[in-house]
Amino acid sequence: MSGGERQRAARAGMPSKVLGNGLRELDRFLSVLIDEVAEATGIEDAALATLRTRRNTANKLRTLHAALGRTSPDHRRLLALGRSRDCFFYCGGLVRRGDSRAGSSMTTGWPRRSTALKAGLMTFPLGSRLQLDRADLDDICRFYDRIADELLTHTRVVAVRNDALPSKSVAFSRDRAHISLAIVACDGL
Repeated sequence: MSGGERQRAARAGMPSKVLGNGLRELDRFLSVLIDEVAEATGIEDAALATLRTRRNTANKLRTLHAALGRTSPDHRRLLALGRSRDCFFYCGGLVRRGDSRAGSSMTTGWPRRSTALKAGLMTFPLGSRLQLDRADLDDICRFYDRIADELLTHTRVVAVRNDALPSKSVAFSRDRAHISLAIVACDGL
């Protein structure tokens, strides 16, 4: 491979890595928010300690919901977004692993748009390249925003019931979002 070919290949892979990193930052922000909501809602110390050891955000959210006595309807989609994020970041968007060991396709974290196909999340066969456009990104951001709103609404309800507001604040600005000690950069995909 010549120098020019290597440079073109490197440039072609950069957007995928940027997409993967952006999805990772959304996921990390949600993970930190889950920790803060769990502390603010006053769940038991043992459940809080277990929650903080979880690295997979989908599993962490499911653990929080279980501690609060609720179901976790977004678990499957969060898992799919995690696989998609890793595919973009580590494989340049080339689908190399299915949803399961014997799987022949990978489910993404964004919905199908074709009305000819049944509703659900988009799937890509092994060997194909993930495709993510602006409408898909908008949908993913709305998905994370909805989860965050639900978590914060629950926290406010608990705080009002307990006649106290959470001690840690969430502040948003154009350049960064700050929750307690975590700073999450907002790249603005």
